[in-house]
Amino acid sequence: MKEIFQLPDTLPVFYESNSSEKVLVEFKGKDVLHIIGTVDVSVLEGKIETWGYTMTVDTPKTVLYSIGLRGLIPIKSADGQKAVVVLEKSGQTSKWKTFLNKYAPDYSVFDINGSRLTPPKLLLELEEQLGCWFDLSKTPMSNPRLVNDEQWQGFCNELLNRSIDLEPIRVLIAGYRDSGKSTMMCYFINKLLIKFDRILVLDFDIGQSEFLLPRCISAFVIDKPLLGPNFTHFMQPLKSYFFENNDVMNNVPLYNEIVEKIVNDIKSNDLEKMPCFINTMGFVQGPGLEILHNLISKVKPSDVVQLKFNDNQDLNLHSEIINDSTKSSLSYNLWYFTSTAKNKLAKAPHFQFVEKPIRQQLLIASYFSKCLESADIYFNDVVPYRTNIQNINIHIKDVDELTQDESLDLINANVVALCVDNHTNLCECVGFGVVRAVNKSTGDIYVTTPVTSDVLKRVNQIRLGKVNLPYTFYTEGTQNPKYVCVRQDSILNENVYRQHKALFL
Repeated sequence: MKEIFQLPDTLPVFYESNSSEKVLVEFKGKDVLHIIGTVDVSVLEGKIETWGYTMTVDTPKTVLYSIGLRGLIPIKSADGQKAVVVLEKSGQTSKWKTFLNKYAPDYSVFDINGSRLTPPKLLLELEEQLGCWFDLSKTPMSNPRLVNDEQWQGFCNELLNRSIDLEPIRVLIAGYRDSGKSTMMCYFINKLLIKFDRILVLDFDIGQSEFLLPRCISAFVIDKPLLGPNFTHFMQPLKSYFFENNDVMNNVPLYNEIVEKIVNDIKSNDLEKMPCFINTMGFVQGPGLEILHNLISKVKPSDVVQLKFNDNQDLNLHSEIINDSTKSSLSYNLWYFTSTAKNKLAKAPHFQFVEKPIRQQLLIASYFSKCLESADIYFNDVVPYRTNIQNINIHIKDVDELTQDESLDLINANVVALCVDNHTNLCECVGFGVVRAVNKSTGDIYVTTPVTSDVLKRVNQIRLGKVNLPYTFYTEGTQNPKYVCVRQDSILNENVYRQHKALFL
């Protein structure tokens, strides 16, 4: 028999506005609305909550990326009282949408498709105005919904009621791979933004960072809500160190050394007073658990949250266990939450599966989309920066004694980490770039990067870090890329100039 999907009795009331690209929605009581797509949200009356983030009439217009990779994001009244919301066709990200659809075509991020309960004709017209869908069924069909546990709300309330003068909030989140640690962390951060202007995040997951490309261990300061998958909120790190690999077993001592350095980096009054969330790896078995024990001993959390599918995944992270294994004297609160990711025992809908290569394509395309200027559509049209091999060291992992020409050949047309070599084992990374061209006769290197020029002035090393550039970056754009050079035309005998930005050294 075919399963029947019914309209829920907690739908808000929809109104057509005077603008063809805006829709008014009125929430009361337990009304909930899930959006499928990307839309701008602002509040006219009352206050709403969307994935933990509270919005009022004073909150700036906020972009909601409810595109299903982690589940559809709910919108509801924050206090059960009347709230009037304006949904607007998203115009702030049109350039970004164009770039992502062009350079990550294997997954159409902004296409709205799949099975669903078809809404009445009037709602279809409103969807057409917004360029998104409303998910109206009681039971999710092809689009999963973000689900949170009542424990989450209780935990956040407990954090909000704490006095940070007595003890800083420092929450470490642990769990198996794909249990939803990052998604839960985003919910917690959104919740705490109602009280705190800035929140510190220490991201120790080298394989799947929440705010940067993989292979880094980083610290970030968050001051805006996180309402979408990780590639929708990439940002410049406060501090970051390049690990060069997404397998921690490749160099455990280096990983532990970076952990200790990051913890020391945040030892300032301003940073230590901020609420802090610590994101960890999903490698928690055998040596992975030992690494987690060391991490906990260095971070000294106020709370440890373990997200698990079932009781068989109990990591036994009691402070007494950590103290015995690391010779520490820690004392913290230990919390257990049930994962909302789909498995045999979970009741939450299954998160949409996207293969790892496609996810990496989305991450890299989104990161480098920040290079775009007002008129740029193609990546090859972006004006690069120039430096010279005499001013910068090129580091190729596990390869020694390369000639200058060989080093330039290896980095050309590849993604590189832009680093600050402080003559220690630790390599600070300020971001990533693409080597657009090299001139072996002069040693000039041309790099396209979203990192700003003031930060680039510190860069004195380039590392090739096994981050693969999607094939589209080589095939999309002008047939004759605007590589930078100044040369003498052999036929017309005239100078041909190519533009580049200032040196970053």
